[in-house]
Amino acid sequence: MKTFIALLVAIVCLLAIPATALAAEFTVDSTADEPDAGGLNGVCLSVGLKCTLRAAIEESNSSTGTKDTIKFSGSIFEGLTGDTVAIGSSLTITAPVKIDGKFNGAQCNTSAGVKGPCVEVSGPASGSSLVVENANDVEIEGLAITGATGAGAAAINVINSSAEFEARADWIGVKLDGSAGANNKGIFLDPDSNGGTIGGKETADRNVFANNSFEGLDIEGADNADVLGNYFGVKPDGATRAANGKNIEITDTIAFEANGDEVGTTVEGAAVTTQACDGGCNVISGSNGSGVDLVGDGIGQNELPADGPTTVSGNYVGLNSGGVTPVPTGAVFDVFAGAAEDVTVGGTKAGNTNYIAGGSYGIYQENSNGFQALGNVIGRRPGGAGVSGTSTAGIFLFSLSSTGRETVEGNTIRVDGGAGIEQRFGGADIAGNSIEEGQYGILTFGAPAGPGSNVIEENTIVNAELNAVLIKNENNLLTGNLFEGAGQAAIRIEGATGTGNLIGGDLESEENEISGSGGDAIEVVDPEDTDTQIKRNFGSGNGGLFIDLGANGPGNSVSGPNDGIQPPSIGSAKLTGASGSGALPGAEIRVFRKATSSPGEIESFLGEAKADGSGNWSVTYAAAIPGETRIAATQSALEGTSELAFATTEPAPSTGGGGAKDDKGAGKDDKGKAKGKAKGKDDKGGIPDTRIVKGPKKKTHATTVKFKFTSTEDGSKFECKLDRQKFKPCKSPKTYKKLKPGKHVFKVRAVKGKNIDPTPAKRKFKVVD
Repeated sequence: MKTFIALLVAIVCLLAIPATALAAEFTVDSTADEPDAGGLNGVCLSVGLKCTLRAAIEESNSSTGTKDTIKFSGSIFEGLTGDTVAIGSSLTITAPVKIDGKFNGAQCNTSAGVKGPCVEVSGPASGSSLVVENANDVEIEGLAITGATGAGAAAINVINSSAEFEARADWIGVKLDGSAGANNKGIFLDPDSNGGTIGGKETADRNVFANNSFEGLDIEGADNADVLGNYFGVKPDGATRAANGKNIEITDTIAFEANGDEVGTTVEGAAVTTQACDGGCNVISGSNGSGVDLVGDGIGQNELPADGPTTVSGNYVGLNSGGVTPVPTGAVFDVFAGAAEDVTVGGTKAGNTNYIAGGSYGIYQENSNGFQALGNVIGRRPGGAGVSGTSTAGIFLFSLSSTGRETVEGNTIRVDGGAGIEQRFGGADIAGNSIEEGQYGILTFGAPAGPGSNVIEENTIVNAELNAVLIKNENNLLTGNLFEGAGQAAIRIEGATGTGNLIGGDLESEENEISGSGGDAIEVVDPEDTDTQIKRNFGSGNGGLFIDLGANGPGNSVSGPNDGIQPPSIGSAKLTGASGSGALPGAEIRVFRKATSSPGEIESFLGEAKADGSGNWSVTYAAAIPGETRIAATQSALEGTSELAFATTEPAPSTGGGGAKDDKGAGKDDKGKAKGKAKGKDDKGGIPDTRIVKGPKKKTHATTVKFKFTSTEDGSKFECKLDRQKFKPCKSPKTYKKLKPGKHVFKVRAVKGKNIDPTPAKRKFKVVD
């Protein structure tokens, strides 16, 4: 009896617990759009004696404090044409719920011929399809949502839902048969709807945003959204264009800031293990407007540039999901950072690389602070092959009112026209980029404001149609760059504001290599007060002069650039140094070694000294050079640097006969290599030791790399090899182009006479996508 009474009490207690305290599961078994008819009692039942989607949502909304699940009958909803719930008004969600349009957790074989949602929700003609309002912890998964075409409507409109909204495996703007089912907007996260996750790391989490008239995804004043692994602007096949007006827009509002939003950045391994866009990589292609827009449509639309920080990385922008073929686009801006603050496009790790193709501008910044473009690849697909480059600029920086410095570092850029990097009004650190083709590699323009001059260093620029670098503003610093194959002058400085620029430096690592230009290596056009300082640089194969003031051939007029400064007079050219007169008092005289008689060639730096108060100067070399070696000299004063003066060293003194043979002096090791520093007819000097003084980082995105190396024995020649190639004669610096991704090993050995460095210098590095 006691047991019976206790059981009875327990049953009574259970009956006393409200139904709302238990999570419910509803299974939709009808395509009808009928409301619940049972008085919100925990039973999903419409007037047609079916469980409709509207009735299930109404019942779930009444279960406050629990998270219900709404599923769909597999016998009714199979992902086929006609498995559609056509709604006459918005479906509003006000409580935690998971709407799961999959069947037993799996996607359906849709009428589109690919796996996708099992259920389509279509309509209404006015208003949004699904409205999530004041509801946390809502998941919408496995639905094709179409037909929300009214003004301001969205497929999913999230309002003031501040935690854990998730949308996965949905087709937004695509019907179950793959055809267009346009919405006004795709998904809208309104101000303060924070912490949303759109998509996910796994393939099955992917949303497809296509055919939406305005934004595919609109994040307006919402924080900490993660946008991962989605397709924007393409059909579910990942390749066929299905344009949105814009693909992604992230902005502030007048009252709310958008902070901490990330597009494709959560997964470090994105697009690394395979060429396909996977692991959190978004395909952002085919739009009629911007791929990613962080600016919006202005204060009249309650949209202001995102306050940030905002990160865009690890995505394919303008490419299909395989990373092979460009998707046609009407985009002016692939990534439109504009005046958004604290924007990072790309990153320093391999998985952060954005691959960008097509469009007018790859990445566009304007008057912002804290902007960084790091490690992006523009105009090349994963694996290195070229695809459609941008037509106006790969990366464009407009910094008229910026108060900080922009950073553009480690990007690989191939452009079809315009400039690889264009910087207006100064204030950027442009370093370690690899730029190909286009009219200009780097173009600077406009008087610097705020943060000051540009630092342009360690860049590789090849095959520019006109100039590798065109400078039309002041106080730029160019050091340690490789400029090769420009159609005209490699470096051109022009315009009334092109003053105070510095080309090269005082160290070997700061020298620019300038080779193969169709015109001058360096040319400075008017005005008279240019003050261009040209320090240590080298290169060969240039079609004009190495330094040309006035861009008019040898000679500088008295009213020419750099206040008409003239080359110094070389009075004496000895094996150990050079001297002369005619310099400006206190001018810095630099003497260079030449390998040929070409006026466009400089082989290496020999030494420098200051002219005295009478303009006389004398430079002593660190080591003697051979007789009858060509040399060149410049002078640099406050007015700037002169063109080159040329001379040839005196003949080497006669030794009175050949040197003693080295049959007994040096001895040989077991491999026949001479030891020590004994000298002879065929074996001049000691065993050389080779050192690599400059090369790529251990991991680099650049497919063109450059090595500089030296020998302990003056006058050594060199032999280089890469990977499994054989040693071949080479000169420092040695450049390798079009390298494939993966690990590489570079070796170099010095050769002096018959003495070969038995331990070649070695550098390992890895080219990463």
